[in-house]
Amino acid sequence: MDYPFPIVKVEGTSFECGQMHGEKAKQKIMDNLEYYLGWWKRNLNLDKSQIFEYGSTILKVLEKFDERIFREILGVAEGSDIKPEFIAAINGRYELAWNKKIQLLGGCTSIASLSSSSKENKTLLAQNWDYRLPVKENCIILELNQDNESSIVMHTEAGVIGQKGFNSNGLGIVINAMVSDKDQLGNTIPFFIICRAMLNESRFDKAIQVLLRSTRSVSYNVMVAMRGGVAVDLEAHPYETSVILPDNDILVHTNHFIGERCLYLVDEFVKEEPSSIHRYLVAMNKMMGNKGNHSFETFTNVLTDHFGHPSSICYHPDSEKPADRREESLTSVIFDLDAGKFWFTKGPPCSNEYHLYVPEFS
Repeated sequence: MDYPFPIVKVEGTSFECGQMHGEKAKQKIMDNLEYYLGWWKRNLNLDKSQIFEYGSTILKVLEKFDERIFREILGVAEGSDIKPEFIAAINGRYELAWNKKIQLLGGCTSIASLSSSSKENKTLLAQNWDYRLPVKENCIILELNQDNESSIVMHTEAGVIGQKGFNSNGLGIVINAMVSDKDQLGNTIPFFIICRAMLNESRFDKAIQVLLRSTRSVSYNVMVAMRGGVAVDLEAHPYETSVILPDNDILVHTNHFIGERCLYLVDEFVKEEPSSIHRYLVAMNKMMGNKGNHSFETFTNVLTDHFGHPSSICYHPDSEKPADRREESLTSVIFDLDAGKFWFTKGPPCSNEYHLYVPEFS
C-alpha cells in the first residue's frame, strides 16, 4: 500500500534501531538538517559551529538521562553518516525554536475521548500538528520494534526519535507547543526526548512520571492516553506542571495555559497567536456536543473545522506572514489506542485523505 509519508521500520537494540533509521531515511535526515541549519542562521544568527556546540551539550545531557536513547541517537548518526552533534541538535530543535518570542507560530490542537464517551468503547487520541511548511517533506512514519522495550509507532521528522505516537501497550501521546515568560535555552532534557522516554514506558503512571520528574527550561504540553479508558493532560512550564483531568471523559488542549499551576506566568504565545483561544473553544464545543458518541468521524469533524481561517483548527498558510513563519497542518493524526490503529494525513485534513496504518505489533 502506498502512503504519503515513508514508512520506516526498524528493529533490534537501541543502536541498531537508530542505525536502521539513519540508513533508511538518510536523505530526508540530511534535508531536515539542512533546513534547520538555514533557518537557525537566518532567524537566530546561529552558525554551524554554534549548532555543533549546542548538539554536543545535548549529547552530554542524554548520556546521563538515558543510555538507550543516547545509543539510539549515535545509531542514527552512524546510519545517516551525519555527526552525532547535529542529530542531537535536531532532536533539541524545540528548545531553539521556542525560547525566543520571534519564533512564535500558531498551531496544534489536541483532543481525546475516553472509551466511556466513544460510540464503540474506544479510547481515541488525536491532533492536528501545525508547523513550518518546508518540514512536511522531511517527515516519516517511524515504527520501532525494540529489543526488551515497548514497540512504538510515531509520526515524526526524519532523524527525530520522539514525537506524537503510541506503543504496543496502548499508551499514546500528542503534543502542543507553549511559551511563557520564564522560558529560556538551558542544559535540560529536550522535549522530544521526553516524548520518546514516555513512549518507551509500558505503564501509564511511569510515563507520566517521566515528565513530572524531568527538569525543563521551556514550556510544553503533552496529552497522554491509554487503552482501557484513561487520559490526562500535562501542561508543563519550567517551574511546575498542571495535571488537567478529563471533563465528561473529554480532553482538549491548544497552545495557551489553562492549568491551575500557571497563574504567576505570562503567557507569551497567546499574545502573539490568539487563535489558540478560538481553536480551544470550537474543539471543546464540538467534543462536548458529541460526548458518548465519539468515533473516527466525529474526530475528523473537529479536526477539519475552519472557524477563524486560516488560523483555524485545520490550519492554513497566512500569506501576510513572511515565508519563514508560514505554517499549516502538516499532518492530522488519530489514534485508536484499543485497536492499535493509526490514521494520518499529509497536509490539512480538509483536503487530504486519512490513511489507515496498523503497525505490526497491533
